[in-house]
Amino acid sequence: MNKASLSPNHGLIRAFLVCIICTLLGSISIQSVKADAAPPPDPTVGGIGPYQPQKTNVQMMSETVFIDVQASPPRPEPIKPIKVRASFTMRNQGQTEEQMQVIFPLSRLGYDNNQEQSLYLVSMSSFVAKVNGKSVPISEITTPAEFPEDITKMESGFTMEVLWAAFPVTFPVKQDVLLQVEYEMPNSYPLIEGADFTGIEYILETGAGWYGNILSADITVRLPYQIEEIALHYVQSGYVISGNELHWSLRDFEPTRKDNLYLRVVMEERWRTITDLRSKVKRNPDDVDSWVELAGRYESLSIIYKMGQKDYGFPYCLNHRTSDLAVEARQKVVELRSEWGDAHFRLAEILWYTNPKVEKIWCESGYTLGSIQTNDPSIQKVLQELELAWSYGLSENMNWDKEYLVEMINRTVPGLNLVSPGSPTLTPISPTQTSAPTATNTSLPTASPTIVPTVSPTPISTEMPSTSRSNILLIVALGLIIAGGVFFRLKSK
Repeated sequence: MNKASLSPNHGLIRAFLVCIICTLLGSISIQSVKADAAPPPDPTVGGIGPYQPQKTNVQMMSETVFIDVQASPPRPEPIKPIKVRASFTMRNQGQTEEQMQVIFPLSRLGYDNNQEQSLYLVSMSSFVAKVNGKSVPISEITTPAEFPEDITKMESGFTMEVLWAAFPVTFPVKQDVLLQVEYEMPNSYPLIEGADFTGIEYILETGAGWYGNILSADITVRLPYQIEEIALHYVQSGYVISGNELHWSLRDFEPTRKDNLYLRVVMEERWRTITDLRSKVKRNPDDVDSWVELAGRYESLSIIYKMGQKDYGFPYCLNHRTSDLAVEARQKVVELRSEWGDAHFRLAEILWYTNPKVEKIWCESGYTLGSIQTNDPSIQKVLQELELAWSYGLSENMNWDKEYLVEMINRTVPGLNLVSPGSPTLTPISPTQTSAPTATNTSLPTASPTIVPTVSPTPISTEMPSTSRSNILLIVALGLIIAGGVFFRLKSK
């Protein structure tokens, strides 16, 4: 076979292999980190590990970090980046002068399986470094990736190839040296459709490479609005709120992963909407439209779907800062529009999710399925609200949420065969029965709601079951084998 006839086949094989590789790479998510300055890599380590600092007698006496989440202009104007300024007072506690390339991460430090993933990338063009107030030249270095032999034993993900900004520093004996860095981070969360939060992180653990403990660390995060507790989706403990700023003060500590700052705050645009809605219902407590929207906003901040925690089921956890507010708002809507089926369904939904026993099963896995009984008063309250929802009727935009909630309840409560619509099926089935009891269903008049409810977040898991993952990996492996066979067969001809 001549080269002309081989070329198209080789092109197809290459394209096939590229597609497989892209598919595998596309399944990897990216983690957000910001990190302390660190000593350079130990030159004796080489490519064995991703980063191990060289031995040094230079100690971090203090650090001050200021993270500014800037107010963003109205869409479609570009979202402003997060600005970071950090200063470090260093002292050489040894007996000889030290010269080194201090490094600071420009890209993600690794993948973490235990927390939400997001983006981290610092461009060299935004990074500025000063030593004792004078600008210094910056170069870029790379530390290699590390892939553990047994990924099932990883505590917090694996480390990828990391880019670092490096700048030269001389540390005289027993003298303080001031290091300063400034850079910008893209505020990536608002770019995600439907995102409610802005993600902010600062990693302290890289500071452990210096000599001894860090004597003091003061960290400030400034938001573009007055901070309230309910605006904090997740936040590291030990903070103090002052106006639109959060402050942390740490003293005499050896930083580890648990000390890393990791927080999610309500996105500026979402927070403005919530404060406007709160003002409206305060001025007019009977404004049902505003109550409906406010309830939806609170609920979207309250239910956190934990993808990938289980191979099956309905994993979620609650943001308890807003979950009670979501219940109160749903109850207010039912009070104002008592004959509206959608209002009763949404109340049943949030009562179900905020039930501590239900959350325990699907968030902490502390209970086993079947630990909740149908006669539990809190479950009966959910069923009563669903009964009213079926009676008054639901709008079409409730269909998906209705089926999801019914399936979740049936999976969680033993002996219950809940089917919508129809109140007779709310009666639990004894273990010996194989079908639901039947009864005459007398329909009540359907109310004609005049408003459209806000749809709460739809819990769609992006994590495939373990069986599906195995099948996909098997298909990929077979595809590679077939492609290789075709390649060698063509080559032999």
